[in-house]
Amino acid sequence: MEIYGKRYIAVEWKLVQYVSPNGRKLIDDWRSSLTTTRTADLDTFLRNMAKKSRWAYPDLAALRGKNLKGLYELRWRSENGVPHRIGGYFAADHEFVMLIGWTHNKKKYDPPSALETLLQRRKNLLKGDATLDEFTILTSRTA
Repeated sequence: MEIYGKRYIAVEWKLVQYVSPNGRKLIDDWRSSLTTTRTADLDTFLRNMAKKSRWAYPDLAALRGKNLKGLYELRWRSENGVPHRIGGYFAADHEFVMLIGWTHNKKKYDPPSALETLLQRRKNLLKGDATLDEFTILTSRTA
């Protein structure tokens, strides 16, 4: 929160997710494939990120490589320290487009083609072959 004139102003981030040409919400799909612990950690991470006024390292990092310019990864660890990531880009101030989720250990990605898929999904959006939908940040662990 930022203080402005003795009032607290909550900065809220809008998270949107990639929707495939056949209508599948792919971050929701990835979330549902995770274990209960990993799902809870993802939900907590995104809730906390949505409350922050600024996103910075280590929670956010720019992806490296000429073809990955303008793409970022949200970063957290879950279950025995396994690195989890959501790749995407900033569509506007305080709006992040989530294209794909993955895990990795020692350069081994799951799914193996995560970065290639990230690039393809961005191209699909630019061509109008896919759409976006607002991602619901869960506020309880019952869902």
